[in-house]
Amino acid sequence: MKSLRLVSLTNTVVMFLAVIWGAWVTSSDSGDGCGAHWPLCKGTFMPDWDYAAIVEFGHRVVSGLAGLLSLILLVWIFRALPAEGRLKRLAFGTLFFVSFQGALGAAAVLRPQPDLVMALHFGFSLLCFTFALLVTVALGDLARSAAQLGGAATVPPEGAVSPEFRSAVWGMAVYTYLVIYLGAYVRHMGASMACTGWPLCNGELWPTLYGPVGANFAHRLGAALAVLLVIRLWFIARRTAPRIATAGHAAPRADLRRAVNWALVLMLAQVASGALFPLGYLNLLTQLLHTSLIAGFWGVLSYLCYLTLPAGRPAVAVSA
Repeated sequence: MKSLRLVSLTNTVVMFLAVIWGAWVTSSDSGDGCGAHWPLCKGTFMPDWDYAAIVEFGHRVVSGLAGLLSLILLVWIFRALPAEGRLKRLAFGTLFFVSFQGALGAAAVLRPQPDLVMALHFGFSLLCFTFALLVTVALGDLARSAAQLGGAATVPPEGAVSPEFRSAVWGMAVYTYLVIYLGAYVRHMGASMACTGWPLCNGELWPTLYGPVGANFAHRLGAALAVLLVIRLWFIARRTAPRIATAGHAAPRADLRRAVNWALVLMLAQVASGALFPLGYLNLLTQLLHTSLIAGFWGVLSYLCYLTLPAGRPAVAVSA
């Protein structure tokens, strides 16, 4: 279990790095750094390197490593934990999305794609990170459960999650994914500076909604609503937080509370980083910070979705 968890954690870190590196490729306009060649770069494995080629080919290497680790994890989990259906589905999802993501990247290199399609590239990279993260979380649950129950591989049932909280979490996840896609579309169409100033757009409370300005302003509105939804989720968690019996009394679930707190902090930090762009701080560092924060927020939100899933099947014996 220790070795398996270490490989899974490594894969999660590599997936996160692939997300950030992909943003680096887009923000630095390095998407054509290897020309119209894939998987080779400029028609060879070792071309004359320049900045764009290094950035683009580095992204391919990191993504390829993520694919290899995902394949190793899938085979390992199917062989070592054949009865853990949820874990196998998560591992399969990791390999599926990283493979699909690679196919999208190859298509973008071999044949130019419209901005609407290119924005999907970032969205699917987040799904790769999501599944890799949840495999690591699930393996951690199995290891802790095995240690506590003398070999039982499923975590004991926790306090029940209210339907209101579950609906709020999953609704937030769907909505956030749409806002993220819109943000990726804004970046790919080069509209990050279509609205100058903040919170006003070009000095207007409600600018003309067309073209780059309309896309940028729509993303702003979407982000503002996302903040309100996260605050609503925070209050729902306080009001209807599930409780688990400990030492003869009912105590709030600490895992849910911590996750919701982190979601609120990361969302506020994400909005603040986005406000730096129209204030004149649009550069590679702020764009990578923006991407890192939204990836972190999405990871926490995915973890909350995982916590709201029904309890797993009865435990099977594994080595702690």
